[in-house]
Amino acid sequence: MPKYYYAAKKSKKKTKKTSSRAWMRTVLYILAGALCLWLFCILWFNVSKGPAGDEVSTYLFQLLGQGSGLIPLFLAYWLIQTIRNKSTSFLFFLLGSSVTLAAFSSLLTLLKLIFTDSLISGGKAGQSLFYALKSVSGTVGATVFSLALALVGIHMLFAIPWAVILQKTVEFIRNDFNGWMDARAELKQRVSEGRAEIKEKSAQEPARPVAEEIHHAPEIHRSKPEIRRPVAEQITLPRREELSAPVPAQNAQTPDGEETGEVKKFDPKTFVLPPLSLLNNPAGDGVVGPTDEEIAQATRRLEDTLKSFDIRASVTGVSPGPVVTRYEIKPDPGVTIASITARTQDIQASMEARAIRVQAPIPGKNAVGFEIPNDRPVMVTMKEILQSPVYASSKAVLPIALGRYADGNPAGSAAEKWPHILIAGATNSGKSICLHTIIMSLMYKHRPDEVKFLMIDPKRVELTLYEGIPYLYDPKTSCDDVDVVTDANGAAKSLQMLVKVMEKRLQIMQLAKVKNIEGYNQWAAQNNEEKMFYIFVIIDEMADLMLQTKASIEDSIQRLAQMGRALGIHLILCTQRPSVKVITGVIKANLPSRIALQVASSIDSKVILDSTGAEDLLGKGDMLFQSTSDKNPLRIQGAYVSEKEIKAVADFLRAQGGPDYPVQIVAEQNPHQRPQDGLGASREELIQALNLIKERRRVSQDLLKAHFGSSARATNMLSVLEMKGYISKPEGSNRWEIHYEMIDQALEELNSLPYDKNYQEETYETVYK
Repeated sequence: MPKYYYAAKKSKKKTKKTSSRAWMRTVLYILAGALCLWLFCILWFNVSKGPAGDEVSTYLFQLLGQGSGLIPLFLAYWLIQTIRNKSTSFLFFLLGSSVTLAAFSSLLTLLKLIFTDSLISGGKAGQSLFYALKSVSGTVGATVFSLALALVGIHMLFAIPWAVILQKTVEFIRNDFNGWMDARAELKQRVSEGRAEIKEKSAQEPARPVAEEIHHAPEIHRSKPEIRRPVAEQITLPRREELSAPVPAQNAQTPDGEETGEVKKFDPKTFVLPPLSLLNNPAGDGVVGPTDEEIAQATRRLEDTLKSFDIRASVTGVSPGPVVTRYEIKPDPGVTIASITARTQDIQASMEARAIRVQAPIPGKNAVGFEIPNDRPVMVTMKEILQSPVYASSKAVLPIALGRYADGNPAGSAAEKWPHILIAGATNSGKSICLHTIIMSLMYKHRPDEVKFLMIDPKRVELTLYEGIPYLYDPKTSCDDVDVVTDANGAAKSLQMLVKVMEKRLQIMQLAKVKNIEGYNQWAAQNNEEKMFYIFVIIDEMADLMLQTKASIEDSIQRLAQMGRALGIHLILCTQRPSVKVITGVIKANLPSRIALQVASSIDSKVILDSTGAEDLLGKGDMLFQSTSDKNPLRIQGAYVSEKEIKAVADFLRAQGGPDYPVQIVAEQNPHQRPQDGLGASREELIQALNLIKERRRVSQDLLKAHFGSSARATNMLSVLEMKGYISKPEGSNRWEIHYEMIDQALEELNSLPYDKNYQEETYETVYK
């Protein structure tokens, strides 16, 4: 055979081998691309994954958290580089991606520690790496080394020249700074040249008389600012026309009551509202705020301070208040409001003030408001606000006396328009006094058969002053045993029972074909039925309750806040720890009205009001009130009511009788009923939950919800299990730790109790119309 024959045969074999490899490479590229797309879909989107997808996504999420979403992106990048014949070895790529994913998961673990309520997770790998670095170098070191590892991994993957990037950045900053310095020098030179020209022109012009120069010289015309002082008006509280029976003479004064062995119930027909004589008279000469001379002096200092910074503005109005005085500054045309507010600290130093709050601009005005503390603050008493037209002549159903606005006018509100309110502030800021003024406002306007209070005071300090007054109410107990609730479990049960009262009221209103409590009371008056009373749920310290029974408390508050407004149920929640752990998103979303007193930082102010400002308050009742009708917080100096005044009013009320209210829902304990455990969980439910945990070897709210069929029951059971110590959540972890030995012991004890076939669920007898 000729030589070219063998050469052609070898060429054909080589061509077949090359085409076969190219075909296999194409198939592998297609399969690898499909794998990347599948991983991207199951890790980034909520799609139907199938058994394999569920297992893969669950495993990767447990391992890397949200960092697992980077895996398909890295694989796609390596595939593209391989197709372009620019990729490095697979082992080098695998090492770089592993380092990057581990470092990113470690940083996600750090974010989880900062934002505890978020759904961020770094997985087991991130937690292991972060806590290992933290144990050696602390939190700061773990953060720094995690960032360094992330940069190293990105450099290995994408060959990013960090040194070149840093060099270019420094050069850009240096060039920009040099350009700014050159422009500044050029500007100075032009200004100096302009001044020299002006001097030459002025030297050539003849000198004018001094009088003529003064006459023609432009100057800012300072008009005297308008001082708006509040008009002092006092109105005596009107007598109630509803009292059909004559009022006994001895009840017109402080009723001492007859000394009998049993506590009598109050009588709505003879009940007398507390008189204003029990409250202290306002002190001083009635002048609110600084004098006119002090205001004129402060006005000159303000305008001179602004003028020293080349800000053309003038004080056009002054509103003296009891604690602060608001100066309205109107800028001249061409002067921005930002240029005025930027000098707040300079103005504070010039006025020698402790703190200055700025309103920029004042709603409805072309002016900036500077609220400057007075040198001699004036106390606002409860009596003067109750005598003011804002309260005494109010047409609101539930009028509330709050204090005086920053301009000195009396401040009031209507509780039915809140309809629920959150009061928060630091210690000694006046939070408890604010709560007392709200309670006293309601007691001075309504009888106990019209308004009742479910008082919850875990601190056992403030609300215990009202023990025994006829306004107390607790749906879980009768009127003979009602008292201020002081324990967390009792508070949780009272709120749960109040939810049932609310549901019953809703059924009654549906039968009467009315949509709110005002309509029902009108219908009841026409049909000779008993009217419904308003119920105020007052919680003095939310933080203590959320610490012990968060799940049940939060669930009850959410339901009451969402449905209670039309049914005459209003919530007043107080806390001195305004953090996201106490004021959760669920609670905050259902409390549209807020009162923020002095807080430690702007972060706390944002938690309460969603804006800053409360950190600049002065304390001692100085507050920002944000209602549903006005999104801009209004500054109010709260009215002061002393403990002596509260005791005098409480004694006056107690002397007229104790609490009396119809039993709305009575929990009948069946004689064959099994004992309940925890927060209303029956023994059978607890046994089912423990067996479920023992069988599945895990616990979660979704697992309990799937078993019990209710999110509320699942949350309640989860709280019971945690309170009894069957499960716990270690610090820094988001997974439940299960104590199987305690579960086995509990199941033995619970199963050893006798079983009753006649067991029935808890029944409720309704006797309230």
